Amino acid sequence: SSDLPPPLHALKTMAVLQSRPRVHCVQPGSATAVQAHRSVQWRRATPVWSGVVQGFRPPESNPAAALLRALRTAPLASDVAGQMLDRVRAEDLGVSPTDAARITSRSGIAYQQIYSGPDMTVCIFLLRAGAQIPLHDHPGMSVFGRLLFGRMKVLSFDLLPAASGSPMSVDQSPLLPACCYGEKVLGPHPVTYGLGPEAGNIHELLAVDDCAFFDILTPPYDPSRGRDCTYYRYEGGAAAGGCFLVPVRLPGLGMEVQEYRGPAF
Repeated sequence: SSDLPPPLHALKTMAVLQSRPRVHCVQPGSATAVQAHRSVQWRRATPVWSGVVQGFRPPESNPAAALLRALRTAPLASDVAGQMLDRVRAEDLGVSPTDAARITSRSGIAYQQIYSGPDMTVCIFLLRAGAQIPLHDHPGMSVFGRLLFGRMKVLSFDLLPAASGSPMSVDQSPLLPACCYGEKVLGPHPVTYGLGPEAGNIHELLAVDDCAFFDILTPPYDPSRGRDCTYYRYEGGAAAGGCFLVPVRLPGLGMEVQEYRGPAF
């Protein structure tokens, strides 16, 4: 195993907002943030082909194989994708907590690619306990996915319209006004999630336990079409008591590539 630069189409993770109530500029962990999460609809589902993982299902009865087969045929409506994802277990994708525990990269992040094309990216991310995927966006993209095992702390934001004469940070980077939804710990039970271009589109992930999640990104990251991944840092309590994000560069983030052992796309 070695640290590899993350593929551009793979620089994505999960946000779990099913709707977008506006909670302006709250501090992570504050009482306002907690109240904000009570007004957000989180989808939780009870858990329901891999010869090397317990719980083997032949392809004809494997929910993951059925989902991949449907994705090959035509784009799925969000409600259909959610219903199919609700049935998928880690075993159906050939992944287990052992795969997360054996990650050796410095970042503690691993990636299994299932499919990558001009229409979508389908993949699995694995994080060793304590690993963090920094605050980042998904420009013009929708994401459907499922936390497969483990607990994950998620901090989510959306950008707000910038007023003229927006403030600058101490290093003269633009301070982008944002709506913060606060923190939410997902898991350990599997959770189906989704985000849209303007719904919880920016988020940071911290693995509380060894964990993994399955993602469908459509359209995929593509810098040539204006869908590059931008990283941010959070600045709270700045000018006018607002919540702001500052674009940053993260040249050192790398991830380990693992072999995917589930049903073929």
